[in-house]
Amino acid sequence: MRNVQQADNESSLRGVRRRRTTKQSQIHRLLRPHLGHCLAMTAIGLSLFTSVACARADNSISDILGRIPVQHGGRVKPFASFAKENVLLVTGKASFEGQDTTLLVWRWISDPKVWSAKPMIPVTTPELRKEFSDDLVHNRIAPDLVLNNLDFLKKVSAAQEKEEKEKSLAPFEKKQVELYRRARLFGEIANGRLPGFIPHPEDPSVAWLPLEALMTKEGLEIVNQFFPALEADQLQSAYLHLMERLKGENVQEALPAAEQFQANLGNLLFSRNIQLDQAAIRLELFYLKLRPFYLAWILYLISIFVWAAPRKKEKAVAAAFLLFLAGFLIHTFGIALRVLIAGRPPVTNMYESIIWVGWAVVLFSLVLWFFYRSSLLPMVAACVGTLALLVGESFPTLLDPSISPLVPVLRSNYWLTVHVLTITLGYGAFALNWGIAHALLYCFAFRKKEKLIDHLTEYLYRSLQIGVILLSAGTILGGVWASYSWGRFWGWDPKEPWALIAVLAYLAVLHSRTAGWLDAFGVAFWCAISFLTVLMAWYGVNFVLGAGLHSYGFGGGGLPYVLAVVLIDLFMITMFTKRYRMKSVR
Repeated sequence: MRNVQQADNESSLRGVRRRRTTKQSQIHRLLRPHLGHCLAMTAIGLSLFTSVACARADNSISDILGRIPVQHGGRVKPFASFAKENVLLVTGKASFEGQDTTLLVWRWISDPKVWSAKPMIPVTTPELRKEFSDDLVHNRIAPDLVLNNLDFLKKVSAAQEKEEKEKSLAPFEKKQVELYRRARLFGEIANGRLPGFIPHPEDPSVAWLPLEALMTKEGLEIVNQFFPALEADQLQSAYLHLMERLKGENVQEALPAAEQFQANLGNLLFSRNIQLDQAAIRLELFYLKLRPFYLAWILYLISIFVWAAPRKKEKAVAAAFLLFLAGFLIHTFGIALRVLIAGRPPVTNMYESIIWVGWAVVLFSLVLWFFYRSSLLPMVAACVGTLALLVGESFPTLLDPSISPLVPVLRSNYWLTVHVLTITLGYGAFALNWGIAHALLYCFAFRKKEKLIDHLTEYLYRSLQIGVILLSAGTILGGVWASYSWGRFWGWDPKEPWALIAVLAYLAVLHSRTAGWLDAFGVAFWCAISFLTVLMAWYGVNFVLGAGLHSYGFGGGGLPYVLAVVLIDLFMITMFTKRYRMKSVR
C-alpha cells in the first residue's frame, strides 16, 4: 500500500513538473522575441533623451548657468541642483510662477530688492496667518516683511534660545522659526552670500568664496591674494554685465553675458590649475533632466492597466511584463545614478528609503516570479511600487529629494551598507507581503477561484519568510552598528524597540501559520495588520516621535496624510473581513 501511494505521489510530482516546464517554455517563447526590443527601445530612449538634453545645453541660458559648479551643503554640485533645492525650501514648491528654477535664482541674485518684496514664502498655520494678515497675498508673504517685523523677530530669537538649550519647541514656535529661516535663506542667496563659486586654489575642499566677494573691496582683495588680478577683474566685469542683462524683460538676451561669465570663471580657475570633476557635474545634470523615478512609476502604472484589461491575450500579458521590467530597469538606473553622485548607498533619508523600498518590492517579486512564473507577483509589485514612487515624488516639501553628504554617525559605509540596506530590504519584502495580503483578502471576500487563492497563499508565505529573515538580520546588525558607533549594543532608543516589535509581530504570524493556529485568511489578515508595525518603525519614529539617537533620519509633517491612509487601509481590511465572514456563514 505504501509503495502504491509513493508511486502515486511521484507520478503527481512528475505531472506538476511537466506542467510547470510547459508553462515556463510558453512564457519564454512569448518573452524571447520582445525582450531584445524592450531593451533596445529603452537604450534608444535614453540616448535620444541625452542628445536632446545636450542640444538644449548648447542653446539655453538656464543650462549654461545651471552647469556651473558651486559648493553648498558640504559638497560640490551644479548650480541647477542648488537652485532646485533652494527654490523648494524658500517657496515650498518645486517651481515658482512657472519659472525655471535655475533662471529664477539667478534673477533673485540680479535684483534682490525687487524679489524680496514679492510674496513667495508660504505661511501655513492659522496663527501665523493671523499675525501677518495684512501682509499676505494668497497665503504667501514677502521675505522683507518677515525680516523687518521686529515683534516677530523677538519671538523667533526666544525660540532659538530654547533650541540652543535643547528644550523642545511648541508646534507654533517651530513654524515661526521655519518661516524666519525661509526668509533668511532667500536673503543669503539673493545677496550673493550663497552658494560658493570660487574655490581655494590650494584646498578646494574648504569653503568657497561666494559671489558677494566680487562686489566688495574686501572680497576682491581676498580673490586677488589667490588669483591673478587681471582674471579677477574680468570675472567681476562679466558678473556685473550678467546681472544687468538678467534684469531686462527678455532674459534670453542675457545669453552672451552668461557664456562670458562662465568662460571667465573657468579662466580664473584655470589660472591656478584648479581641476573640478566635470564628469560628476554632467552626471548630476543628466540625473536631474532624466527624472528616472517619475518615468519608472509611469511604466509600472501602464503595466497595471495592461494586466487589468479584460479578455487580454498572452501577448498582452507579455507586453505588461516587459513594461514592468522596463520600469524596474529605469528604477535601478536612477538608484545607480544617485549612488554614483553621492558616493554612498541611497538610504540616508526618508525620500531615499521610500525609493529603495519600492525598488526592493519589485526585486523580490521578480525573484519569486523566477520560481513561480506567475503574473500575479509583478502585478501586485507594480501596484505597491507605483504607490511608493508616487509618495516619494509627490511630497518634496516633506520628503527632501536633495542629495546630501552623510552625517558623521553614518560615515562608516561598511556598517551603513550592512545594517541599513538589510533592514530596508526587509521593509521592501514586507511591503510586497502587504500587497499580496490585500489581494488575498479581496479574493476571499469575493469568492475568487480556489486555485488563485492557493497561489496567493503560497506567495504570501514566501514573502513573509524573506521579510522575517531580512528584518531580523537587520535588527541584529543594527545592534552591532550601535556598538561600533555609540559604544553599546542595545539602548532602548525608540527605533530599536519598534524594529523589535515589527520582527516579533511577523514572527508571531509565521509561527501561528506553522502551528496551524491561523488558516490562509487569518495569515493574510494579520500580515496586513502587522505592516503597521513596520510603518511605525520606519515613519513613526522619525516623523512622529522624533526622538532618540537616530536623529539623522528625522523629519516632520505628513502625519494627517499617513493617518488617513492607515484609516482607509483598516477600513478596507475590515470590509473584506466582514464580507468573508458573512459568506462563510451562508
